Amino acid sequence: MTKKKLDHLVRPGGLTDADHERIHELAERGWASTRIAREIEKHPSTVLWFMYRSGLRAPKDKGLKPYCRGGKMVYHYPPEEDEFITALRIANASLIEIARKCTERFGWPRSPHSVQNRLTMLAAREV
Repeated sequence: MTKKKLDHLVRPGGLTDADHERIHELAERGWASTRIAREIEKHPSTVLWFMYRSGLRAPKDKGLKPYCRGGKMVYHYPPEEDEFITALRIANASLIEIARKCTERFGWPRSPHSVQNRLTMLAAREV
């Protein structure tokens, strides 16, 4: 599989406070993350992750079927796993412990980093 080239210039570095404000402004107007990325000259993934973390956009439900990305299998978090990890985190379980228990209970591998990212997305939805 070949990587798709971006159709716009991407400025190096992370998002600035001005970028954050601009993303909020454009998201409120209904702009898609890819359009915002072109506007502020940042990578679409950077903009999308900021939108997830900020609660500006919820991840799309791509269905629950696993798929291969970059040679690794990707397993979406079903609602029952979201509830499971949230309950464990509220009970002060570590990310390592949550990842291990998810792998045992649901049968697909979870890393502490994956759990942390998912909890961040779920928390942003609550705001």
